[in-house]
This record gives sequence, C-alpha cells and structure tokens, in this order.
Amino acid sequence: MDTQPEEHQGGCYCGAVRYEIRGAPAWSGHCHCRSCQRALGGAFVTWAKVAAEDFTVTSGTIKICEKMPGIRRGFCGDCGTTLTYAAVQEVDGQDWSKDAWFSAATLDDPSIVSPQAHVFVSRQQPWIKLADGLPVFEEF
Repeated sequence: MDTQPEEHQGGCYCGAVRYEIRGAPAWSGHCHCRSCQRALGGAFVTWAKVAAEDFTVTSGTIKICEKMPGIRRGFCGDCGTTLTYAAVQEVDGQDWSKDAWFSAATLDDPSIVSPQAHVFVSRQQPWIKLADGLPVFEEF
C-alpha cells in the first residue's frame, strides 16, 4: 500500500514561480484583516497551511516584502501574485515558523482546500455578507 502523501502544485499568474505541497492542507481560513486586504487588493484572502517541510518552491523565486516587522509576505516579482505568508515570531504563543502558509487560490486545483473559519471579521468590509455557515472570529 502506498503511504506517500499526495502532491499538489500551484503557482503565480504568469507561471514564473511554481510550488508543490505534499498532502492536503492542515488548516485553511478566510482572513479579513486590513493587512491582507491591502496586500492582495481584495476584501479577504483564503490562506491554507501545510508543515514547512511539505512546501517546496519548484521553479522561480518568491520575493519577500516585510512591511511589518516579523511578517513576511511572499509574491512573484514578475506578476505580483501573492503566494505566501510567514510570521517569523510567535503569535499568541504559537510558533508559526513550523508551518508554510500559502494563498489557496494559487493552487492549480484550489478545490482541495476546505476553509474552516473567517478570521479578523472585526475588519470585514461592510459590503461582504457571510452566508457560508463557517465560524467567525473577531480576531484570530
């Protein structure tokens, strides 16, 4: 019996950066924070995570922007697609460096992701109406 986890590919809009994850995401959620809104130019973003060792860039280079100390957003330097998010410090007692967070929509098959919550709804845009029945959290 094959016990190898499935591999899934993703990448940016122009194809310059490609990545692969091993296995299904361990968690996924919709983030409505103002930082994500500005960085992605949308009302919210759907992030997913796998263990850091299960995320590999297979071609190209992810460019990093660290506007806020300890928060690194990764994107394609050619087309600007947001690809990754990393908190290099502990957040609420959790060590986020053990996880690789990526924009779920950048997967070749985003349907493998099952968002589990809406977070930072305290900053949700008033013209977004949540009707999917997922739990909502004022913060994260």
